[in-house]
Amino acid sequence: MNRLVFLISMLFCMTFSAQAQELNDSVERRLVQPSRVFFVPHWYVKAQGGAAYDVGEAKFSQLISPAAQLTFGYKFDELFGVRGSVSGIWARNRYAYPEAKYKWNFIQPAIEGELELLPLFFGRNPERPVNLYLFAGAGLAISFNNDDAIEADKRYGIDFQKLWTGTRLNPVVRGGIGVDFSLTKNIAIGAEVNANMMPDHFNSKLGRNDNRDWHFNALVGVKFTIGKSSGRTEPIYEIIHNPIPEPATEDQFVDVPIEKISFNVNIHFLINQSVIRSNQIRKLTRLLEYLREHPRAFVRLSGFADKDTGTPEINMRLSIERSQVVSQYLQDAGIQEWRIRRFAKGDRVQPFDIPEDNRVCICFVYDPDNPVPQAFEY
Repeated sequence: MNRLVFLISMLFCMTFSAQAQELNDSVERRLVQPSRVFFVPHWYVKAQGGAAYDVGEAKFSQLISPAAQLTFGYKFDELFGVRGSVSGIWARNRYAYPEAKYKWNFIQPAIEGELELLPLFFGRNPERPVNLYLFAGAGLAISFNNDDAIEADKRYGIDFQKLWTGTRLNPVVRGGIGVDFSLTKNIAIGAEVNANMMPDHFNSKLGRNDNRDWHFNALVGVKFTIGKSSGRTEPIYEIIHNPIPEPATEDQFVDVPIEKISFNVNIHFLINQSVIRSNQIRKLTRLLEYLREHPRAFVRLSGFADKDTGTPEINMRLSIERSQVVSQYLQDAGIQEWRIRRFAKGDRVQPFDIPEDNRVCICFVYDPDNPVPQAFEY
């Protein structure tokens, strides 16, 4: 029984001690590690369209054809990824002598590796709105419907030296560069140019200088990211207990002489008005922050009026209202009324040489923990 009473007493003391600690301490969270962004592996799909150019013996404009590409990719790292693409529609070329123009259809699947350039040179940032990348890989050009070249060969006796019929499979080595601009976390627009090198049979002609054909694409389109591409960690804080200074009590308030004032804040008003203007709010905000952080500080409000306008009676009323409105503002923000003293000087005292500057409520602050007069920046 005595042991049980002893345990209950110990538990009560520990609880009371913890509560006393909470009452006498303020809890401060000190940042140890800020929130950071991290990369999340993800899939994406990209649809693009544009123009293609096949090297030949005619003017540049005569060798342009439409192009399209559908790409599926996986980014397993912020720098690296893999993708598969299917491009094509049709290509065209010309035979110089006798002149004959022709086109054929093809579909080109490919597998490529992808390298992001900006993280490589400027550091990793998964939320960067611009991505610049290189890619390279290999594929297979599946060409078909070469009827135009076959018909020209028969009609003009051209004797295409690389003429093919039916379906032709050409291995392709390709590479290029692209850029994406993010619109949202999952949608981006972008552009891409690529070069495709394949055997000489692709355009049915024998090359003059080498035995390779070249096919170029310039594409624009939309990229859709599937799922999240980045995440953010929670910040880590260290919990610190700081002693709370005992707040001042009402009976400790004294009408402090001017030379003891720690600092003052001047709240200016328009002529014949006692409404706090928006451009004065930031001064009061700084004053509130100080009073909240220093619970032993007091504030004395002195209202004034410009003697060059109005009558002494009107100016006394204005100075009273100006100190009242500032006092009410502080109280509405949580400052106890007994920490505030209000005075009204009317136009009997003019603290400033410029008449309009005397349309003011001067907030004199006295802090027993900081009694040396100081400049209050705002």
